[in-house]
Amino acid sequence: MMKKFIILLLTFCILSAMLAGCGDEIQNDPPSPSRTVSSQDAGTQDIPETNAPEPDIDPLSKVDISFVEDNGIGYIWDQLDSDTKLNLAEFMNAVKNLDMVAKLTVGFPVEESDQFLEFAYNCTMDYTYIGTSFAAPPDDDGIVRTVYIPYNMEVVQFVEDGVALTDALNSKLDEIIAAMPDGTQWEQIKYLHDYLIFNCNYGEDGKIPFTAYGALVDGSATCQGYADAMHLLLARAGFETCFTIGRGDNINYTHKWNYVKLDDGKWYILDPTWADPTGKTDPDYICYDYFMISDDVILQDHAMKFDNAYYKERFGRDYYYQVPSADSMELSYHNVMGYYCTTYEEAYAATQKQLALCAKNGTNYIYLRMSDEDVYTEVNENLFMKAHDGEIQTLMKEANEAYGSDFNDGSWERYSAHKDGQGPLTIIITLKHKN
Repeated sequence: MMKKFIILLLTFCILSAMLAGCGDEIQNDPPSPSRTVSSQDAGTQDIPETNAPEPDIDPLSKVDISFVEDNGIGYIWDQLDSDTKLNLAEFMNAVKNLDMVAKLTVGFPVEESDQFLEFAYNCTMDYTYIGTSFAAPPDDDGIVRTVYIPYNMEVVQFVEDGVALTDALNSKLDEIIAAMPDGTQWEQIKYLHDYLIFNCNYGEDGKIPFTAYGALVDGSATCQGYADAMHLLLARAGFETCFTIGRGDNINYTHKWNYVKLDDGKWYILDPTWADPTGKTDPDYICYDYFMISDDVILQDHAMKFDNAYYKERFGRDYYYQVPSADSMELSYHNVMGYYCTTYEEAYAATQKQLALCAKNGTNYIYLRMSDEDVYTEVNENLFMKAHDGEIQTLMKEANEAYGSDFNDGSWERYSAHKDGQGPLTIIITLKHKN
């Protein structure tokens, strides 16, 4: 017999706590604790006396931790203290089994409800049927040992529905990883990144767009769906990976992006959401401004990264794990491809090189990243601005003559992520063909 979910949890005063990685911050005022039956209420019982000591058994040793691999959270798991590990394990196993209640052996102080539930929710990347509102009433001692778990009733009515969602997501992950080409780590990461961008559109058209399922199966997702999909792809491909929460260009909403660690021992950032802008008309377009970059660069136009200092100020204690730091641009797309320019001459040569590639391959995009503001200004004004009879027009004519390409003379569009002194020093040119 199929196990039917009980939807009405009004008995327990359901706590609204919107925890989505791309939504508002948690607003979580725990309900007053319900009175529990004490031993005095239940009457006395004859309990046999014994002098035998209880065996000292680590409760964590009895808990299934396969959820760590399911969700690719090994980096996070290894940093947790024993109590947090047990709390997370009991919570995650309840979610994995689609139980309505997670009973916690240790529990956490009620004042940490916001922090723990936000953290735990963001770890459920493979279990895409979970909802976003929890009830976590404390016991009489102020410790939360019971969490009532919501599920997305639009997609799961039975346990089998949740299992089917997970199976479909994992099947898609296996399919993508199996097609990953041999090559360097950088090439493999780029393949996974590009697959996600080419096969997903930013939006909420799917059944569960805030999830990896939405991104990879339905092909429609918000930033949390993009980030969770990228995380699972990297983890299943064998990379050490982690996510972080912060704020993008709208400080009123949270944003989620990814970190990946390579064999060089360095962490690099990916933001697949910002690589796939809304309103694009060409499905082959990718913005590589946020591919394998550093914290310094992403914070040029992302408002905030929630690091340990932020969590300590917000919650009054250290976070559960140390969010990675990325301090290298060595493997950024522009650097690896030879499109990082320290002089105008380098930008000119990189543009000429890419025009030739576009002419040969029928592609449309030229990417440049400049080393500083002065180089950016010179390149922008002299190479591209029509007011200066931009030199790109001459280069396009040369490409037409050399390769028989059909670039419309002077017909191109410029996109720059740099605005009002903010943002990465990048320029993307979209070429126009006569046809």
